[in-house]
Amino acid sequence: TTRETTGWRPPPPDVLKINSDGAFHKQDQSGAWGFVVRDSDGQGILAGCGRLKSVHDALTVEGEACLMALKAAMEVGISRVIIETDSVNLVTAIQSRSFDRAPGGVIFKEIRDLLELHFVPLHVVHISRSCNRSAHDLAHSGLQRDPDQPLIWHDPLPEFVRTMLGRDYAGPEVDE
Repeated sequence: TTRETTGWRPPPPDVLKINSDGAFHKQDQSGAWGFVVRDSDGQGILAGCGRLKSVHDALTVEGEACLMALKAAMEVGISRVIIETDSVNLVTAIQSRSFDRAPGGVIFKEIRDLLELHFVPLHVVHISRSCNRSAHDLAHSGLQRDPDQPLIWHDPLPEFVRTMLGRDYAGPEVDE
């Protein structure tokens, strides 16, 4: 499903929302990922970014971003989640096997396995870029990182990340 709105919307009270995004440079086949995990108050719980040295395509980078978010969430015991991405193809790749033979197929399978084993996923949703701005900005900042030095922040998040989150928060209307 696609949800059109002007900004990020909070999840229900007992659920956390994961927003992830990737950035891909076709010229040198490199990319970066970024994610943020927020609660029903819009408070950032977890965020991260990092660079990927060698990736085949943009969809693979989007998959890596989601996978990094899920692994970080799993490490801190997060289980009830809504996943949001601005990639329609990533939603399809997670919800079906139609991209399993694509270059990122193994990543999509790993995402499905993690979701099945460690999470109670409520939704995997396509949203507009305007609702995914923080994850997008973190992915682009990941392009500046050393590929061997990804960053994962736990609450309290750095000031620049909290500023990003405040910028794309649309208010208290809760998703179903």
